Amino acid sequence: QELTVIDARHPLLYLQNLKSSKKTIPLSLQLNGKQRMIVISGPNAGGKTIALKTIGLLQLMLQSGLLIPVSEASVYSFFDKILVDIGDTQSIENELSTYSAKLVSMTHILNNANEKTLVLLDEFGSGTDPELGSAVAEAVLENLVESKTRGVITSHFGNIKLLTDKLEGAVNEIGRASCR
Repeated sequence: QELTVIDARHPLLYLQNLKSSKKTIPLSLQLNGKQRMIVISGPNAGGKTIALKTIGLLQLMLQSGLLIPVSEASVYSFFDKILVDIGDTQSIENELSTYSAKLVSMTHILNNANEKTLVLLDEFGSGTDPELGSAVAEAVLENLVESKTRGVITSHFGNIKLLTDKLEGAVNEIGRASCR
């Protein structure tokens, strides 16, 4: 599965910025057999979550038969599954804390991800003590890379940035893959 995104723009962000006479910074990134997992790190409010949402929305639009706002040189594949964890999934009704909800989500993703899956994870390992969360994040990242899953992950954990450099198939993009 290949995903080469060139000059992508989130349609709603583009329209909002157009009304405000702001420039929309396009997103470009590449997932392929050698670069299967991208970890985006960088400052808060730098566009990491919007980058994930842009990738997910455009992939779903394309797989639904819609045109997408990207360069015509972009290359997309169809994925059997798109697994996403963006935002806080805390649930009072189901008695799940933020961390418990993240663990449930991570378990589901790990049990269902394979080489025909696109995974988008925002701040994975968050919602608990940073040491525990970063250890969980390491295990999740190693498992996803080993399963040859394609994906994009955001993280502030220093150990994830270091681990990414050691894992074959994973790349750390410090702020370059974000969009605003």
